[in-house]
Amino acid sequence: MEFNDVVVTVLATILTAVISYCGHLLAKNNQVLTILRALEPLAKDAVIAAQKLGVTEYLTGAAKKNHAIQSVIKALSDVGFSIEDEQIIANAVEKAFAQQRDLLKQYPQKKEN
Repeated sequence: MEFNDVVVTVLATILTAVISYCGHLLAKNNQVLTILRALEPLAKDAVIAAQKLGVTEYLTGAAKKNHAIQSVIKALSDVGFSIEDEQIIANAVEKAFAQQRDLLKQYPQKKEN
């Protein structure tokens, strides 16, 4: 084998390994992108559901937030996704609450006894 053949073989092997690795990263990033796209509407729905729950029983703001976070985690888990960092979901829930503040006012909250 000539030196050029060895170089071409080595480069082809390296290129195949790099392409395979990049394909793996793209597949992983595609899953993350799917989760991020699903997170916003799930958080909005969970915040509304938690607010509606406060109409019939007294819930603190922290309890509503926790309920919304757990709802999002369950919804993602039901379709096969898991998020290791719960803070990502908490941030999405807080953002949804802030964006829907006026909408949430239409659900009068039960007072503490």
